[in-house]
Amino acid sequence: MKKLMLLLALALFVSAGYTQTSNIPNGDLESWYPVVIPGTTVNYEDLGTGPTDCWLTTMNALNAVPAPVGPGPVTVFKTTDKYSGTYAAKLVSANFVMDPYDVFIPGMLGTATLDMGGSRAILGRACEGCKPLKFKGFFKFEPVNGDSCAFVALVSKWNATTLKRDTVGYGRLFIYDTVATYDKFNVSLEYNYPTSNLVPDSMTLLIVSSGGFDVIKFMLSQGQVGSTLYVDELSLEYGVGMEQVLMPEVGVKLYPNPASETICVELSKQIENGLLEVYSANGKLVSTMNVSEQKSTLPVYSLANGSYFFKLKAGKHLLNSGTFIVKK
Repeated sequence: MKKLMLLLALALFVSAGYTQTSNIPNGDLESWYPVVIPGTTVNYEDLGTGPTDCWLTTMNALNAVPAPVGPGPVTVFKTTDKYSGTYAAKLVSANFVMDPYDVFIPGMLGTATLDMGGSRAILGRACEGCKPLKFKGFFKFEPVNGDSCAFVALVSKWNATTLKRDTVGYGRLFIYDTVATYDKFNVSLEYNYPTSNLVPDSMTLLIVSSGGFDVIKFMLSQGQVGSTLYVDELSLEYGVGMEQVLMPEVGVKLYPNPASETICVELSKQIENGLLEVYSANGKLVSTMNVSEQKSTLPVYSLANGSYFFKLKAGKHLLNSGTFIVKK
């Protein structure tokens, strides 16, 4: 069976033993909304509360491909067969019946956006400074004819010189056996030097009901029709004190990064009673600064070389978070 192949050098980024879980937006898979196009056969449910609430997405939009090519299959469903709460997601691999041949479409859930014209998925969501240790959740799996399912997490940084993405951290897990009752999956991300020193700007999470998928060209995906994967309670695990905001309310730009003496902190809007907290890689609070203006200067000359994590707060409300590097 074809497998996803990526070449990575491996190294551990943060010492184990100090962790904190951060919820993925709609990671409990409780929110779904109906998609209906009048005058067509399009009628399915998709993740979120509406088309603009789409941090986690599916490939169900293939159902809206018009005749004579479409409609495509719905491959992710809301289900009450859940681990907890009210709903979970059910991913079912299917064929997209096209003349003169069928195209295999795995059930896919994650941070991928369909590119209909290119017959591919555009991966990732903006996630400045995201460096989770683990991607976790609960699942059941019903494979057909030896099929596998896959769980993938990747953080990357756009390289303006090579015009490609540099992989900062990566983890994947394949399951080949039937899992009849909900069990935990746990994908550890590994950060390889020297790109581990980069500040990521994008995160990709993928959960796929057939592990032989190809997001570059759907037509190259391999697997078995009917392989079914149930998932629920998705989350990310960070080092202690490193809670990550995946849908921030206030944008934060830090420059220069890496920095040696000071860093300019630029906010997308002014906030009242703003506070910037800075943590070391092991989760120790090392600095705080009031931020009442849209632009402030954070002194870092007293900090040792290394990676640091910040939280932007208004009172007790967490508005944004991310990382920066001190290098002298």
